[in-house]
This record gives sequence, C-alpha cells and structure tokens, in this order.
Amino acid sequence: MNRGRGRRPALLASLLAVGTSALIFTASASAASAPGALNCPLPKYNPTKYALQVSPPQTVTCTIEGATDAIGFSTVPVIIQSSDLGNSTVTGTVSGTGADTLITFTFTAPRAGCVTSVVSYRNTGNITTNSLLSPGKTAAAGFAFVDGTGKVVKCGSPIPDLPTPKIFLGYADTYYSHGDPAGLPWALMLPGYIFVGCGGYPAGGVPAPAQACEKEPPTLNDSYDAGAIRIDNSSTIASMPVTAASVTIGDCTYNPWGSNMNISIPPGKSLVLTQTGGPKPCPTDEVGPYNFDTSESAFGCTPSTLIPTVWLTINGTLMQIKDTGQILNTGGVDLGGCGARDEFHAFTQVM
Repeated sequence: MNRGRGRRPALLASLLAVGTSALIFTASASAASAPGALNCPLPKYNPTKYALQVSPPQTVTCTIEGATDAIGFSTVPVIIQSSDLGNSTVTGTVSGTGADTLITFTFTAPRAGCVTSVVSYRNTGNITTNSLLSPGKTAAAGFAFVDGTGKVVKCGSPIPDLPTPKIFLGYADTYYSHGDPAGLPWALMLPGYIFVGCGGYPAGGVPAPAQACEKEPPTLNDSYDAGAIRIDNSSTIASMPVTAASVTIGDCTYNPWGSNMNISIPPGKSLVLTQTGGPKPCPTDEVGPYNFDTSESAFGCTPSTLIPTVWLTINGTLMQIKDTGQILNTGGVDLGGCGARDEFHAFTQVM
C-alpha cells in the first residue's frame, strides 16, 4: 500500500537422467566397505540407514565424505542398490582433495520404494560406510524408505495418493491496526503451522533478507503490509513438500522466498508465506522492506482488472492459481493510498 507517509526507506523420473541398471543387487564376496562415509540431512532410521520418504517422493542431496578412492575424478556413478527395486544410478560430483574429498549427489525416492537400500559409488562393490551415522562403525550405509509417519514401507504395499493441498489467500495490514495482531490473517490459526515471514525461514531454505522488516510503533511487532498465502496439507499420513512459490501481477513478479525453498508440511498442518523483509521487487513511489506488498501493483484508486497469478510447486508439480477475487491486489485498488483504508483480508480458500 501507499500510505503517503514517506517513512519507508527477495517413480525415478526426477532423478538425474544418468540411467538405471536392471541388475538386482546381491551381496557378494567382492563387496567391501569403501573409505567414503554417507552423510545425508535426513532423520536417522537406524544405525546404518537414513529415513527417506517415498510418498510424496522426497528429494535429498547427500555427500560421501572421505572418498579418497575418487581422487582424480570429476564425477563418479553413485548407485542406490535394492534387491527389491533393482539398482538406480545417479551422478556424483567430486570436490576437495586428499582426506577431504567429497562426492555430492542428489536422489529422489521412488514412489514404489520399500524396505531398505545401500549406497555405493564407482561400482556396486564399493559401499559407503555408516561411520557418520554411528561413529566408529564401518557397516554398509544407505536409505530406509519410509511413509509419512516414519515407518518403513513394506514391499507390495499400495502406493498412496499424493496429498491434495488446500490453498487460501489473504492480506496482512498492521499499519491500520497500529500493530494489533487483528491485522494478521494467520492470527486465529491453530498453533503448529509453519510461518515464513519477517526474518525468513532458514530451516526451509528461505534466508533472512539483508533489510529487516520495520517495527510498528509504539509496539515492537513487525510491520506487515503484504499479501499472504496459506497452504494446508489435508493428508493425515503423508507430508507435503513445497519447493517454490511466486506471484505475478501484470509485469511484476513477487518472490520473497527465493529459489532454494524446500519446506515439508507435516500431515494435517499448514504453511503460511508472506513478506520476509527486503526491498520491493517492482517500481513504486514508496520504498521500504515490504517485499510482498501486492496491493501497490494497482497504482491508484481506479480499479485495475489485473488478476494475480499464484505459482506453487507442491509435490514436485507446478500449480497455477488465479486470484479472480483480487485478494492479493486488494480489489485492484491501492486501498492504503485511497483514504487510508484498511487492507486486511481474512484467509479465503481459492482451491
């Protein structure tokens, strides 16, 4: 909004297409522990396995540390071996030198994934160790394919449908309410939702912007003048990954959450996306750390016919939602600059 105050000074198809072996892995006398230890940003399932969710398929980037037998290579094959599924091969990128040699690879769990797998590199006999999962140990390391509750999936189990999101739009305005939480559409939500607002959400790949949100005097509450997106996970058993979000209104694209967002909404929970701080992405006669001030796309008091388009990547699929009710651009009018009117809008379901 423009207040005129002048006080306000961004099944395996998703694997890297390197190829999948039709061979089924079976342990042999030639298999041996490699010097490389598997390290993944995943929950520990047991002393040798990381828990990787299969529904919806979870994507993870792991490293193999201390892979001294990869020195001299720029890339090596990384093989995820399963006697039930067959072997899947992705490309690992080699970096570092000597004992600090690393192999970095990305793997997406197959929807039909079940029980467990082991991870090797260069060849099927060169198996990573669990020395980072269980210090001092050198057993074979890999993944346990789990459901949304963290339980290992049995082979032959029905493949559950992907969770269906519910999408809501609203508008936050704490200028008009002088910092009162009544201006926040998420204020009445039940506790337990994930909030990505002022300060970002580093745990989900959304860093804090260099320019922090302003405070609303006389309180110390963050000042919000921003659209808001709420995503509900309707599933009772499966988590829902959200990996990208943006809004386009006319020629302006708003993306306060960056390009590395990776947030998993637990079953039955919600995610709220709104301003994080930082400069506005498009020209305006008002400046300040309001990087999701979608009401100012209207530029005036004559109603605009621009329909905001919300883009979300959920469950690995790009979704397009048309805000036909013009919630994000406040009816096509910059209400804050037209008689200092309140721009608050409660969350309204649009999908």
